[in-house]
Amino acid sequence: MFAPQILEFFSISLTPREVSSFYMNMFRENVEYRDKHNVVRHDFMNLLIQLMKKGYVESDGDKNGIDEPSTVSKLTMTEATAQSYVFFAAGFETSSTTATFALYELAQHHDIQDKVREEIDESLTKHGELTYDAINEMTYLHKVINETLRKYPPLPLLNRICTKDVYLPIVNVHLPKGTAITIPVYGLHHDPLIYPDPEKFDPERFNTDAVKKRHPYAYMPFGEGPRICIGKKCI
Repeated sequence: MFAPQILEFFSISLTPREVSSFYMNMFRENVEYRDKHNVVRHDFMNLLIQLMKKGYVESDGDKNGIDEPSTVSKLTMTEATAQSYVFFAAGFETSSTTATFALYELAQHHDIQDKVREEIDESLTKHGELTYDAINEMTYLHKVINETLRKYPPLPLLNRICTKDVYLPIVNVHLPKGTAITIPVYGLHHDPLIYPDPEKFDPERFNTDAVKKRHPYAYMPFGEGPRICIGKKCI
């Protein structure tokens, strides 16, 4: 969201007040219920509750958890509610729009549609049903999804903050720690120097050899680094 201070100053809401009130009440009731009944589940809600109470996420044995306070302050109820809403919206809206664009491109390119259908039919014949393993074997379907995300990235840009001083020799620019950075994902995905004829829908761009020739950050519909979208694990 751009210029959140302006929205707050003018009391502009991005969602109807009744929707906001309903969601905030639902979130608060869930938190209070878990506190009252000592309910602990391995889910996103539990992580938010830990961030509200302690300001950090307890380790569960994996390398991503920590058992000591981080520099991040505790979340307020409003901040935790907002995080849960973003998680909810990002998981549904981005998936639905990507599926819509994929179906649109398949409808426009019957040859690609036929190849996808043939691959699905072969997988059904082999496995008897659409299992997780069966879908993982559909390499051409994955190429179609990747090309859809290239042409129609869910987020056209990403915002990051420099965590240390950086020098970019190619453009002779120094970026001091704390600098706000905007990463133009849409621009990268439609750069003709990286993807020739970028407006053409071509799943073959994601053949193994073609992918190896590109810089790994030339394709980042899920972002990159420690804050990469967890949705990437589903592709």
